[in-house]
Amino acid sequence: MQVVFVVIDALPNQWVTPEWTPNLWELVTEGGWNPRGGKAVLSTATYPNHASFVTGREPASHGIFVNRVWDGSKFVISSKVGPKGDTIFKAAGRSGISNAVVVGDHNLIGVMGAEEADACWPPDGERVDVALDEFRYAADSSVLDAVDTIDLVSADLGFVHFNEPDTVCHLFGPDAEETKERIRSTDAAFGDLVERYKPSWGDTVLIVVSDHDQEPVVEYGFDLADALRQRSLSGVVENEGTCAVVFDGPATETLMTFDEVEGAIVLDAQHTLVWGKPGHVFGPWLDGLHGSHGSPRTSTQVTVVGGGHAQVPVIASALAKRRLNATDWAPLVGELMGFQLTE
Repeated sequence: MQVVFVVIDALPNQWVTPEWTPNLWELVTEGGWNPRGGKAVLSTATYPNHASFVTGREPASHGIFVNRVWDGSKFVISSKVGPKGDTIFKAAGRSGISNAVVVGDHNLIGVMGAEEADACWPPDGERVDVALDEFRYAADSSVLDAVDTIDLVSADLGFVHFNEPDTVCHLFGPDAEETKERIRSTDAAFGDLVERYKPSWGDTVLIVVSDHDQEPVVEYGFDLADALRQRSLSGVVENEGTCAVVFDGPATETLMTFDEVEGAIVLDAQHTLVWGKPGHVFGPWLDGLHGSHGSPRTSTQVTVVGGGHAQVPVIASALAKRRLNATDWAPLVGELMGFQLTE
């Protein structure tokens, strides 16, 4: 058996259609999906959800709540810290199952602990000299090239990440024509990846997800950290689009007294997540960006399964019956491949 786990970053579930994603739609019709999508962990940012994809853990367990984490003195990019707990890469390796990783966002290597895989690209999780998208992440064409360079298709377990839909959603918003056109381009790259597996299609289980949705930005600039200081309240704030995480801050009841805060939830003993009204972004934001994520409103994930292996209809049936969480995928991959994640 070969299992391929593909993340199309920020792909809006609503644009999984014959018009905009014909290659992915073919997988839907031959395999299966949940048209309502799956559910992201909170925050709905990229890095917490990728850490959950590979550990099967909630952020309170793997330690990545937003794209940056508290290191004891400051917030740092989570790729410098990595997830707590076991990962599908370490577990597969312990069972002698070959595994390989290619990601468009180089930071994901550290975020997911993917340096433990048999092969990973970009090497050491550093940006390399290849074609890049507008945010200087590897273009979809570069991802495909890397799939060939490290021979990911020969691995028993492959993990592939396409980043361009996230970039274009940020630039133009999730509903823009420019976004839909780029999604169609990414779908073509995805189709090329599928073709690489056709010689072994009967042994292949192909899982395709997104990590979050995005919402159009309508307002930005609320400085929660300054608002806390003005009331002499404690708390260190890390802004994450339409949400923010407050480290060692006040109770949720107090945070909800700010007009700009629509919701708040305790993530663990030290981290509280807050979010604003639809499309309202916390902290500084660039005028040229028109889409964002972070709040529970952007928690929908694409969930599609295809391939020729006998397990595909079984997984498709499960997908149709309930919305899977980001934490459900690692145990499922382990069950398919015969390895178990440690507690």
